[in-house]
Amino acid sequence: MKYSANWVLVLGLCLVATLFLPSCRNKNRDATPRPVAYFRLDLPEHHYKAVDTTLPFTFEQSDAAVLSLQHRDDGSYWVDVDYPELNATFKFTCLNVPVPDSLRSLIYKEEKMVKFHYQKADDVEYSVISDPESRLWGQIYDIAGREVATPLMFWMTDSTQWFVRTTLYFNFTPNNDSLEPVIHYLRDDAMHLVNTFKWK
Repeated sequence: MKYSANWVLVLGLCLVATLFLPSCRNKNRDATPRPVAYFRLDLPEHHYKAVDTTLPFTFEQSDAAVLSLQHRDDGSYWVDVDYPELNATFKFTCLNVPVPDSLRSLIYKEEKMVKFHYQKADDVEYSVISDPESRLWGQIYDIAGREVATPLMFWMTDSTQWFVRTTLYFNFTPNNDSLEPVIHYLRDDAMHLVNTFKWK
């Protein structure tokens, strides 16, 4: 039986590769799994502009955000401060407070909403908003946890007429470990909003 010279050459090269390539491997180096990595985000610099609409308050929002609002028949306002590039939205509800007892009820509902997140949260930090000169009181909730639906909530009131609740949402199922830089970025914007917030 005759074999062509090409066939013998190919067979010989395969035999050499089979015998010698395993010896080229670095035996001192153990194979280890690579850690999970998250994508890099280039966040824009913070720049703000004043917002003055039909709302009963003014504030400054990020240039990177788009505001939309609805005035409801019951006198309330629904406001979205949307970040298209980050796929995130601050959702505001501005409610008229008819009687002092209803303010207490609204604050109680907020506390209840925060407690709802306890099952997924690793930690909840509370910060108080208190500026009697501007008639501004409220509370900020930083909710830590990989799978919490919203990492930031806050409410503000003038204690007599208006109650504003705000929640940060991402428009996808969040993994808050990978989103931590975005959450910090948006929290900075939220704190700027609170610091520039004024009732009309």
